[in-house]
Amino acid sequence: MTRKIIVLALISLFLIAGSAFAELSKMAPRVEHKQTTGNEELPLANAIPYTPGVATESPGDIIGYTYYDYQTNGSSGNRVCIVDDGTKYFDWMNLFSWPYPPAPRHVYVNWADAEGTYAWPGEGFQVSENTGSGYTNMDLYGNRGALAYHQGDNVIVSIEWDPPGMGFFEHHIVPNELFPQTPDGPGICMWPYVAVDRNDNIHVIATENTELRMQRLGYTRSEDEGATWSTFTLIDTVQVIGGVIDASPVSDRVVVAYPKTQDTTTQWNNDIVYFTSEDGTTWDWRYGMNNVTNYLTDDDSLWAYTDMDVIFDYNDYVHLLWTAQWVTDEGIYYRTDMFHYSEETEQITNIAHKPDSLWIEIEGAWNRTMSKMSLGVHEGSDGIFATWTQFDTSDVSAGGFGNGDLFMTYSADGGGTWASPVNMTNSATPGCFPGECDSDHWSSLASVVDDNLHILYTNDKDAGGIPQEEGAATENPMKYLMFPNPLATGIEDEVNRPVNFSLNQNYPNPFNASTVISFNLKEAAPVTIDVFDITGAKVTTLIEGDLTAGNHDVTWNASDVASGVYYYKLSAGDATETMRAVLIK
Repeated sequence: MTRKIIVLALISLFLIAGSAFAELSKMAPRVEHKQTTGNEELPLANAIPYTPGVATESPGDIIGYTYYDYQTNGSSGNRVCIVDDGTKYFDWMNLFSWPYPPAPRHVYVNWADAEGTYAWPGEGFQVSENTGSGYTNMDLYGNRGALAYHQGDNVIVSIEWDPPGMGFFEHHIVPNELFPQTPDGPGICMWPYVAVDRNDNIHVIATENTELRMQRLGYTRSEDEGATWSTFTLIDTVQVIGGVIDASPVSDRVVVAYPKTQDTTTQWNNDIVYFTSEDGTTWDWRYGMNNVTNYLTDDDSLWAYTDMDVIFDYNDYVHLLWTAQWVTDEGIYYRTDMFHYSEETEQITNIAHKPDSLWIEIEGAWNRTMSKMSLGVHEGSDGIFATWTQFDTSDVSAGGFGNGDLFMTYSADGGGTWASPVNMTNSATPGCFPGECDSDHWSSLASVVDDNLHILYTNDKDAGGIPQEEGAATENPMKYLMFPNPLATGIEDEVNRPVNFSLNQNYPNPFNASTVISFNLKEAAPVTIDVFDITGAKVTTLIEGDLTAGNHDVTWNASDVASGVYYYKLSAGDATETMRAVLIK
């Protein structure tokens, strides 16, 4: 396959001024992280219950809680879905108390109607029947949730009855066994991802649970609402749990993508590949692979790792998102680059990178400086959206792990060009102790982006992943964040349209520290310009008083507020207009 890498920045290394760390580096030793089993015993240390108001809270609604900060081993997949009627589904892995085991761990859901009223406010509803269930993903079966998760040695797909939001589910056992690799190895695959196509065929992929270095990835589907399933079929052998799946919203196409092992001695050397089925039932696992990266060990040392995502846009093209880093015999470079691939153009675009400086190990096992990425698409435009967790050495817990923030960027032209990344949660708690941290991680972006991006994430109260024995056991809110879509026009449609003035887009936008807002009055009027953050809280008033007719400019110096999306509202008499401004520091 032809490939074109259109942006690939060089590594630049600078010392972090005033850093408290004694040892900073451009790379770390190559470490092979341990695979989780999903049933490992966790530390017996005392757990810390959630206490509101101890730290600055990250934005969003609390839809439930969990002591199990992990939500997926590798790729995030989908854990929040938006229905055409505006209702919303969420699912997550909920550990009720501590320690585990014996504390029960189940798959939970919550549901909200179009007005935002939750079926189980701040709590959720238990879906799984047996304790030990978890590592869940979901898609929509019509207007109902279809959840895939592991329960013991089984993979389960649970589909809610109609009407949704009532808590009644039909549970189906999914084939998940391949031929044994060893006489003692049962060949059980138990890390599932699910997609439902427009014909209501349910597609499931799952990765093998084994202590061996090599794991296998398999596929099955049901064409009768989970009653029967096709033979569980081997796709490939892998070393990371990164496989993801999606179904087209406009055709019968289905796609499976994953990081493909190219060196059986290490987890770190992977290409990004995908298969498509044009009719949702016919797959060519032998010859149908598309390798979009073709990283060459003789020519470069750039390799993909474990996190990625895949999605179809509304023009029926596949989009891929992943991170990659330079891997050498000496170690792994801390600098991580995030790449986007478009099936339409066959272009690979570097859309973000981190860091631009020397670094120290803060991300924890299976994470890079940018991790857990998700894709969303906007119907009616060429808008593509990417979200991820990002770490920084300026925001590290007392335990030495980075407090994550959730970032986003977007493309208005199908992935050709991308906006500068924006910090959506901006919840730094450097030096925090267990129970006082605000680490935003394990997020999932809904595939459907409307006037907002819809994101579910773990607000971890002590950074680090507890299944990897990182950090302390804390009770963590599961939060739902609606972040305004920079491409949407919904706000302008809802306001009282002006008849006696015009408001212009601020310049520059995005901006750093200061920007100019200009407007024109057709007649003299009392004028107010207020600035609001994404929660609707007023940040400042730029103008308040009578102005004459004509052109006017006002400068907003935002040096004392955090990066993010803001709204500036011009009121002149009875007319108002609101526009968006993006601050990036």
